[in-house]
Amino acid sequence: MFVDKAELWLYWMNKKWKNAPRIARQIKKILKRYGISKGRVLELGCGNGRITIYLARQGFEATGVDISQLYIDDARKRADRMKVMAHFIRGDIRRIDRLVHRKFDVVISIWTSLGYYTRQTDEQIFKKVSKLLNKDGLFLVLNTMSREWLLKRFSPAFFEETDRYIKLNRNTFDRLHSVLHNKWMTYRKEGQDLIYEDEIEFDLRIYALCELVEMAEKAGLHLKEAYDSILTLEPAKSDSPANLVFQKCQV
Repeated sequence: MFVDKAELWLYWMNKKWKNAPRIARQIKKILKRYGISKGRVLELGCGNGRITIYLARQGFEATGVDISQLYIDDARKRADRMKVMAHFIRGDIRRIDRLVHRKFDVVISIWTSLGYYTRQTDEQIFKKVSKLLNKDGLFLVLNTMSREWLLKRFSPAFFEETDRYIKLNRNTFDRLHSVLHNKWMTYRKEGQDLIYEDEIEFDLRIYALCELVEMAEKAGLHLKEAYDSILTLEPAKSDSPANLVFQKCQV
């Protein structure tokens, strides 16, 4: 969907930019707790660069990777306009080990970059991330839906509205396989009428928090902290989304 329906998705992605500076500041707070105030940061599934760019503004050597050429092109244009030195690479994070050829102090997956493939594939992504990290490097999985969070808040239908569009979300959740089926239909406003534009349909594997920890441990990553929200940095609760800090284990 990020390739075939990239333009439609980009509109809704742009609505998330307003929170990017605050999120980047919170990420910097987390990294400071581990003595990281500068260094190399890699963002998986960076979209059009909102987090990568603001981390670069915070003084990090930031690189973003995304599968969509449209998003990467837009990210580069935004970085140029904002006069920020950030690097962007077009590619599939399943092949992240072939896309970057250097070590990083921090790797970040924010806003659900995991779950689009099989668990085996996501386990491989964890292992590749671990190999890309420097000694004591961090892997942050943030703002990612957890099974615990979804079971408490699941809604089969809801909508989002802007001045130009309405997006109707219809969802079903397969509890036995922990797969969320999403169908997002976008309508353009014209006076009192709604004109159908397009839709996006996809499945997402929703992991329990313990599953993410298990995959990380298999990859040589140790859980250091779990937050309820990246905006508050309060400790995780029993139904929190995934805001997890993993550190590469010393061999």
